[in-house]
Amino acid sequence: MSYQVLSLKWRPQSFDDLVGQDHVTKTLTNAFKMDRVAQGYLLTGPRGVGKTSSARLIAKALNCQTSPGTPCNECNNCQEITDGRNMDVLEIDGASNRGIEEIRNLREGIKYAPMNSPYKIFIIDEVHMLTTQAFNALLRTLEEPPPHGKFILATTDVHKVPATIISRCQRFDFNRISDQVIADRISIILEKENITIDVESLRAVAQKADGSMRDGLSLLDQVIAFAGSNITIDAISEVLGIIPTQLYFNITQAIIEKDGFKVLDEAKTVKNSGMPVSEIANGLNQHIRNLMYCKVSGGSELLSVGDDLIQTYMDHANDWEIKDLLRVSDILSILEDKAKRASQPYLMFEMMLMKLLELDSVLSIEQLLSGNKNVIKPFKQPVKKTPVIPIPKPEVIIPVKQEQKVEFQAPKEPKIENVATKLDRVIIDKPDVPDIDLSDKWPEIVEKISLKKASIAAVLEHCFYRSIEGSVLNIELRGMSKFNLKILEQNRTVIEEMLASICGKSYRINSSWVDDGNGNGKDSAPGEKPKSTKTDSSGDAVSKILELFDGEIIR
Repeated sequence: MSYQVLSLKWRPQSFDDLVGQDHVTKTLTNAFKMDRVAQGYLLTGPRGVGKTSSARLIAKALNCQTSPGTPCNECNNCQEITDGRNMDVLEIDGASNRGIEEIRNLREGIKYAPMNSPYKIFIIDEVHMLTTQAFNALLRTLEEPPPHGKFILATTDVHKVPATIISRCQRFDFNRISDQVIADRISIILEKENITIDVESLRAVAQKADGSMRDGLSLLDQVIAFAGSNITIDAISEVLGIIPTQLYFNITQAIIEKDGFKVLDEAKTVKNSGMPVSEIANGLNQHIRNLMYCKVSGGSELLSVGDDLIQTYMDHANDWEIKDLLRVSDILSILEDKAKRASQPYLMFEMMLMKLLELDSVLSIEQLLSGNKNVIKPFKQPVKKTPVIPIPKPEVIIPVKQEQKVEFQAPKEPKIENVATKLDRVIIDKPDVPDIDLSDKWPEIVEKISLKKASIAAVLEHCFYRSIEGSVLNIELRGMSKFNLKILEQNRTVIEEMLASICGKSYRINSSWVDDGNGNGKDSAPGEKPKSTKTDSSGDAVSKILELFDGEIIR
């Protein structure tokens, strides 16, 4: 007889053998005892948790000839269903029979009465693979099948099944099986197979199964083929790529001690193992979780590890604070996600370990607000320290200075020179410059200024020479508004510079305005001859425009 794999050889043949799904087995057993059989059952859940096995158990329970409701596994119907050759129990693969034609054939076949059984049962595995048209064709038959017809649907993706199908069935959700239940079941199977295994290896296989009993038995087949009848943790680590728990302890111990060399050495060991970084980060994160459990009162009892490891976790957890463990777990979760897409995941793993070396202990808000600087500290001081040899400070002798007498002298008063004498000297040294009469030269001066600055000359044409007093030239503005006097004041510096260049001597302009009673200066004064005879009232406007736009009159 050919070899049969463990997952098929030890497939559950009764509801008692179906482990980890007590809520399903108990409900079905009680319903069959009370003869409360539904027209359809929908079994959902992850892979390898017993959906298809449960469908066959339901078929055997309904069609058992000896004890209906509980399969005896001895009658013809139970044996035929176990072997998959019963004519009244039809198993259909929804992935390969997903069209409307297959469902039409199913509807036609269910009309015929069963041959040797109370019920004609259709098991549709992976029912979510049916097309929309096939589901619609199944609706009516599924809701009101003939009295002898029953449907059992199984799927791993229940969200792809239409709600109209789900509402016509009794739904049973299968859960992932715990590591402890898988380990106990594997232990029973290995005992009957005459194969020895230690506790750590058993838990390693159960953890690797990730809640699937079928996956656990498949891994066990692989380990047996490698290690034979005596399974050890070393063999499991080599064939399944499982990192020993001691390696995780070494990494966390190196982090808490700030030992960079040890961290990198352990990272090298991980790299040589060939394990994906995402799985390494996941295993290290589970190791951190176990440490956090040990920090909680009574949490060590919840650990799914051996008794020898529980004490090791308890001792190791004493060096950690739960706040630091939570922060490390966050960093590892980020690494687990990014490592799947990184081009150099092992380099990222090493950088993460170096980052953990630089972390300080987490502070609470109360500690931070207390102002105590001593609360800021690393996880733990490094194990190896370079001894510091104290260097004695040289003795410094400070000489005592003798008291010295310092004589202070009053500052000398500045010599003040007689102001009157200084003024006399200035007056005496001043050369005697006679006043010059510019009355005849004034028109010529205005003409030359107009060549350089026409806007100023337009106002100066209405100015009349009065007298010179020393270096002051007195002029009067007549025949224009007093506003133009402001133009002369604003351009005084320009006028004085031009006057100095013309006369060869510096003069200060002193301008005044003479009112004619109408708001304008007088045209002339008795005994004086005006230089300009312009009386146009537009002169004021022209002056304002020239001032505003800094323009010139082109003659």
